[in-house]
Amino acid sequence: MIMATALTSGELEALALQCRDAGFREGLASAELLWQQVQVTLQDGLSALDANITRSGTGTSSSEAQHDSGVEDEDDGLSYSFEVKKDASLDELSASSTTIHVHNTSAAMERVEQITSALRFLRNACAASPLNQDACREHQLLKLAHDIVMRGCIWSDVEDDALQQAVVLQSQVALQFSVNAITGRIASQNAVWELYFPDDFQKLLVECHEHRKIVAFTAALILNCVNTPCNGDMNQRRTDLVCARNLIITLLQRCLTRPTNSYERQAPVDDHDPAFEWICLLFRVLFESGFSKELYNAVGAHLLSRLWSRVTPEQLILLRMFTMWITSRRSKPRTPDDKQTDTPVDLVVEDAEERFIIFEFIKNTWVYITSLEEEDRPEEADATRRVMWMEFENEAKLLLLDVMGELTLAPSSSQVAEEALRSLLSELQRVWALRPLGGLAGKSPSSSQDAGKEPFGYRSAIIRVVGNMCHRQESHQNLVREEGYLPLFLNHCNIDEPNPLLREWSLVALRNLCEGNEANQAYITALRPQGLDSSNVNLSNVNVEASLSDDGKVRVTQKPGPSTQ
Repeated sequence: MIMATALTSGELEALALQCRDAGFREGLASAELLWQQVQVTLQDGLSALDANITRSGTGTSSSEAQHDSGVEDEDDGLSYSFEVKKDASLDELSASSTTIHVHNTSAAMERVEQITSALRFLRNACAASPLNQDACREHQLLKLAHDIVMRGCIWSDVEDDALQQAVVLQSQVALQFSVNAITGRIASQNAVWELYFPDDFQKLLVECHEHRKIVAFTAALILNCVNTPCNGDMNQRRTDLVCARNLIITLLQRCLTRPTNSYERQAPVDDHDPAFEWICLLFRVLFESGFSKELYNAVGAHLLSRLWSRVTPEQLILLRMFTMWITSRRSKPRTPDDKQTDTPVDLVVEDAEERFIIFEFIKNTWVYITSLEEEDRPEEADATRRVMWMEFENEAKLLLLDVMGELTLAPSSSQVAEEALRSLLSELQRVWALRPLGGLAGKSPSSSQDAGKEPFGYRSAIIRVVGNMCHRQESHQNLVREEGYLPLFLNHCNIDEPNPLLREWSLVALRNLCEGNEANQAYITALRPQGLDSSNVNLSNVNVEASLSDDGKVRVTQKPGPSTQ
């Protein structure tokens, strides 16, 4: 019996290069000795690094020290979000106040390079090779890769820059190998899920947040665990992921994290951030699986939170991703000139039932955010925070309107659609009452609070959605007239700087409101100038008079008075 021995870095790199050939990869499945040699290489390397890289110090975290001292910060309304902490249940290998000691840097570097070469070979060997993927699982190579990645969370804190970069690269390649090894293999996915979910996924995203590629490959590993043809295990993993609130929140927060370590800051900025792209792909799969509502609720504020806003930062990030998904088939921004059809072919959600479920979720979110009730808002919120939270809500409103603008391209006459239409009309009436177009300067909102109530492009977006909903939908057309909102659209047929294309979208809405609806046509025709109200006699007291111009507008001019000496 031949005893397996460790392979050198050179031998492993040569094998990695040979794996570019599909025929060579296919022949590896029967090379039992080779798999054992790679296993020994990883085991020996890991043991050597454990002996060479040690830590000292067992200090407590700042949050623990604060708790022990009996000092607790008063909830200021900002504690709606998950606070990242180094919890002992997530991290048995590190403490917040430890020092990493490398007894022999050159020996450590040699071992790290050897392990990286072995992982690089495994990564290449698993590409499009189910037999090699199964061999990796059977020889516990996925478990060894997991141990290497988790130790890398600590070893990446070494002071030597070259060794630190080598450790980070080692973790990246280990994650790449894991991603390749589980692609399309249910048994391997189950093994990886048991190893990482949820604590070790969370630890990687927290401890290695500075290293964007580690974040990217962690997201890719999660994605491959939940993105294969549906079965019982797959559905359960997706459900478990959505229910893992802290992990979902951390993934969303990592969309905004940029590199902070020195060598990544000096690297050229890549517009295509791999971490952001993988996280977006992950959430896209969850959206397509029908978890939109559950995800949004999962990242909402805690029931005991004193958050004034109705939208948390994580919910806002999620809405941005959701909007990106809904509009992903849009080739260009929609304009009033685009033709509207009864059977749009560019909807990302083609299934009518699924589209109804999504629209109901969006409608309910919209109604909640635009509600004028204040019972759910804490009275103690100061003005500065109110302005910040209002900006969150304003952006959320625009995102929801963008989504509704896409979903309403397909006709719908459900009760949910009618409720959404009523809410949209009520909101349009509210902002009109706050700032009528062409109103006197003194009537325009001047305070930051009032200005924050109507975000840029708000009315244009509302009118666009209403126009879509009334396209060849007689029940919706009649509702607008019967509730007395038709003049509101006539009033918005004007140019308004804070609302680009307001006039154009209003004309489109009026066209859709009148198309095939004689009652609406007659109503608008009857809205002709009726002369001046008798109240104009009161204007004489202030030496002004009013008259109707040819275009039907009221002109107010000053009366000529007696000349004064």
